[in-house]
Amino acid sequence: MLFKEKKCSNCQNNFDPTLEKCPFCENTNESYRSNSVPKRVLFLHPLAQAGLFLGGFAYVGMLLTQLVVALCIRNFFSSTDITLKQTLLLTFTYLLMLVGLFAIPFFTRRQLFLSKYKKVLDYIYGIGYAVTLVCVGSIVNGLISLFYQVPSDNANQEAAITIAKNYPIIAFLILGVIGPICEEFTYRIGLYSLLRRISKYLAIILTSVIFALIHFDFASENMIVELVALPSYVISGLILNIAYEHRGPACSMTAHVLYNIFAFVLILLK
Repeated sequence: MLFKEKKCSNCQNNFDPTLEKCPFCENTNESYRSNSVPKRVLFLHPLAQAGLFLGGFAYVGMLLTQLVVALCIRNFFSSTDITLKQTLLLTFTYLLMLVGLFAIPFFTRRQLFLSKYKKVLDYIYGIGYAVTLVCVGSIVNGLISLFYQVPSDNANQEAAITIAKNYPIIAFLILGVIGPICEEFTYRIGLYSLLRRISKYLAIILTSVIFALIHFDFASENMIVELVALPSYVISGLILNIAYEHRGPACSMTAHVLYNIFAFVLILLK
């Protein structure tokens, strides 16, 4: 486990054992092992990783943000258009989350964080993983349809379709770009990296399950539809976790954004 801080032999300050050098005096970390510490993944302090997860988690940070935005819309927006209100709620929730989530790594380990987005190859791999998401997702859905014909989309998909059909530009920005970036901050840079300090396989499996469950509507009247959609989300989470482990946040973000944009285009073409 990589949670306990190490004391620098030079300046005696405590620092994260995943760092190659002491951030206070630049002294080399004698116990650092490059083959056991994935620098692409473990570049933030564990408290920052936990903060990212809790800040964007659907039932903690995101829920609180939604409540604040909903109160503001209720008090300052008089329209009776429910779809418009839902769109505004989603838009301002994700915008506020993006600012808050970005601020955590930017103001804690700015140089390390920004360095993860400088390699062009990471984005190229991201395109490859996006294609993998589309292909594997199609295969999984095809296999499911052999045994069960889904009568309708699940609640998460229905909400996306409604917003995309009525407000396509906003939907493209929120559902296609900002939403997946927020999810990558939360579930890859946050949760996955935190669990990765314990075990790679624990991180891959548990993050995939939690990622799938945030797209699951526990209050749905048609629970079968929700359950049928669950395997696709689990597998998508697995692929994004592998992309993150392989090439870091630039790769998984690129894959996630492109996949969501592809799904958005399919909605418009229906």
